[in-house]
Amino acid sequence: MAVKGKFISDEIKVQTYANWPDFVFKKEYSLPSLKEVENYIQTNGHLPNIPSAADVSENGILLGEMNARLLQKIEELTLYTIEQQKKIEEQNKVMGTLSERLTALEIK
Repeated sequence: MAVKGKFISDEIKVQTYANWPDFVFKKEYSLPSLKEVENYIQTNGHLPNIPSAADVSENGILLGEMNARLLQKIEELTLYTIEQQKKIEEQNKVMGTLSERLTALEIK
């Protein structure tokens, strides 16, 4: 089926995408550092593994593939957020300890 123009549907099923990105949560997955992502964006002007606006304009997108790629980015963002939360909690512990020590020194 080919449609030129608007398409309205209550439901669309995209066949199973073979490489669904649950691999992001496996121990052997190498999550790129945020610095690596930043460098890629500065060099290429878009996220890694996501097509550029020019590519999309020229070639369009495959919905199943794009959904999988976007889910991979969401899963990576979740891992970054978890990592940042752990760092915040650790920093809060250190600040609490330092605050207690400062208070003890002020009392002397």
